[in-house]
Amino acid sequence: MSTISEPLLSPASYDGLVAFRKAGGGRWDTLVPDLAVTLPRPAEGGTAYTFTLRRGIRYSSGVLVRASDFRRGLQRQLSFGDVPAYYEGILGAPACHRNPQLCDLAAGIVTNDAAGTVTFRLGQADPDFLYKLALLFAAPAPPGAAAYLMDRAPFLPGTGPYMISRYRPDSSLTLVRNPRFRQWSYAAQPAGYPDVIRFEQMAGPRQQEQAVAAGRADVVDTTSFNGQPSRPLAVQYPTRVHSTPKLITTFLFLNTRQPPFTSLKARQALSYAIDRARIIQLLGLDSPEATPTCQVLPAGSPSYQRYCPYTAGAKDGAWHGPDLATAVRLAHESGTTQVPVTVWNNQTDFGKPAGAYLADLLRKLGYRATVRNVSQPQYHAAVHNSSRKIQLGLSGWEADLPIASDFFLPDLTCRSLYQNPAGTANVAGFCDPQADRLASQAQAAQQADPAAARKLWPSSTASSPTRLPGSRSSTRQIPCSSPPGSGTTRSPRLTAARCLTRSGSGRARNFTIRVCDHALVLADPPGEQPPERSDMSGSMETI
Repeated sequence: MSTISEPLLSPASYDGLVAFRKAGGGRWDTLVPDLAVTLPRPAEGGTAYTFTLRRGIRYSSGVLVRASDFRRGLQRQLSFGDVPAYYEGILGAPACHRNPQLCDLAAGIVTNDAAGTVTFRLGQADPDFLYKLALLFAAPAPPGAAAYLMDRAPFLPGTGPYMISRYRPDSSLTLVRNPRFRQWSYAAQPAGYPDVIRFEQMAGPRQQEQAVAAGRADVVDTTSFNGQPSRPLAVQYPTRVHSTPKLITTFLFLNTRQPPFTSLKARQALSYAIDRARIIQLLGLDSPEATPTCQVLPAGSPSYQRYCPYTAGAKDGAWHGPDLATAVRLAHESGTTQVPVTVWNNQTDFGKPAGAYLADLLRKLGYRATVRNVSQPQYHAAVHNSSRKIQLGLSGWEADLPIASDFFLPDLTCRSLYQNPAGTANVAGFCDPQADRLASQAQAAQQADPAAARKLWPSSTASSPTRLPGSRSSTRQIPCSSPPGSGTTRSPRLTAARCLTRSGSGRARNFTIRVCDHALVLADPPGEQPPERSDMSGSMETI
């Protein structure tokens, strides 16, 4: 698991060559050019991407953005050693991972300051590369940028509409207007409304909610409330709770390398028995926030196809309910019911009722089941370390990128299991060379035939009932990233969307946000035209 390299990287303050659409009027997962003029077509068999920069854009320090800044920025991030392996395909990047202090990307990122061009050269084709460049790890750094994490003033200069004014670790972050900013792309980086944005960290969700309700803060991200239902807030404040789609999968993992779940029939038994709707309820979620599913790809993702063989009723790809009779039969046929089972439960995020339900369900199948309730840090330290041999538990995954490969490659490949056994995201211990081959075929097809790739990805994540690593309990379509360090996301692309806002028709120039670790930019709601800089009125839409 990786952390954010620059603690203060925020889409309100920094830009890359490309970005995910921030303004209303289109899908949030749409790639748009940001500091680049256009999205380039891959060349040389998909191993080269050349960007032309927009002219005249300056950092908050007043320095002009130059092409060479992009190589400097990525080299700088790689030298910190915390960046995910998304950029290892760039020529020279593998050496950066091995020895970050000697990182040199001159062969992999060729720049021309006079022409304003940046060319990335890859060792092999990567159809997801443009998406990876939308992460703020790939933001430029001006000459003279410190070769260490700049978590105190002077902060790393950025190009966005806001710049960091003050940062107090574990307490608050204040953003003010960047006087050098001029809106060049409403879709990629809208100017925003407030003149000042303050992020304040508070002790818990109740205090955050009360601060907004009392008018001491403007926005709180309710999806940071681990296990706390947001539906009561929506009932109490129907005009003040706002949400937009976000794709997250919450699942029950079954360790395919530990009895009893080395048995296919034992895994199928629990898959048939689990009441996915009940799990959603126990986690404090409700429709349309969450929908039951039997696969890792969330509904709404580009490659999603309905698939659920483990259900009562019609086999039409949807989940209709548990089939306990079939589950009991399969459990006894597996010959594994004599194996004791310990349900590990992250009581910080999921609460004790979910763990108790799973243990009771296992007892109904004939197993001797117990629950071990632990804190979030204890849970993540155990389940992500394959040597701990955890049999099963609830977990979640929010991909950094809105692409199928980011739901499969980090979680369900042989490489993800063996690359870092002490810190793996492959908590099910799943390794199937055939599923890996299907994933490779899907990636290869993505560039030449995206339609074919969209059909192949579901095959790799649920290629047949004999290869399913576990029973997926629910797909949470939540409009907010999980907090960094939670074990479910690694991206600096922090967004907030389901939130409780302060009442009132006016738009204040100062804006206070009570959050855990999130960042947001304010933009127009769908269908509205970008306002003139002097217009501080109107509605708010988060990224």
